[in-house]
Amino acid sequence: MRYLIGAGNWSMGDDSVGLRVAEHVALEGLEKGFEAVDIAGDAMRLLDYLTPDTDQILIVDAVDLGISPGDFLLFAPEEVETKKELAGFSTHEGDILKVIAIARSLDYRIPPLRILGIQPERMEAGMEISDALRARFNEYVQAALEEIGGVE
Repeated sequence: MRYLIGAGNWSMGDDSVGLRVAEHVALEGLEKGFEAVDIAGDAMRLLDYLTPDTDQILIVDAVDLGISPGDFLLFAPEEVETKKELAGFSTHEGDILKVIAIARSLDYRIPPLRILGIQPERMEAGMEISDALRARFNEYVQAALEEIGGVE
C-alpha cells in the first residue's frame, strides 16, 4: 500500500497545510492506488504505517526550510537534519524526522519515504492558512499526486 500522509495541526494556521492537502485528496476522490490519511497532532501515528505492507509514503507538512513562504521542496529524511527544538517529546509536540529516527532505532521497516515540505508564512493560532499558501494550494496537491504516483 502507498500512503499520502498529511501532518500538522489544524488550529495553527499554515501548520495545517499538510492536513488540508490530504483532506482535499480524499474528499475529491483523487486517491488512485494510495490512501490519503492525516496524523493531525500526533506524529507518532506515523509508526502505524511503517509496516511490511507499506510500499511508499509521502508526508506533506509545513516545514521551515528558510525559503520564500509558499515555496516547497521534496526531500528524503536523510537529506536534512532537524533543527526543531522541543521542550520534550510528546504526542502534542511532534517532529516527523525524530519519529523516523526513533523508528529506525527500533528496527521498523522504513519504506521509500519522501517529504513534501511547504514553507509556512505564519505558524500561529488560527484556522486559516495564509494567502501565500492558499494561492499555491493546487500546486501542492499536484506535486503530492505526482510524487505518490496518483496522476494518470
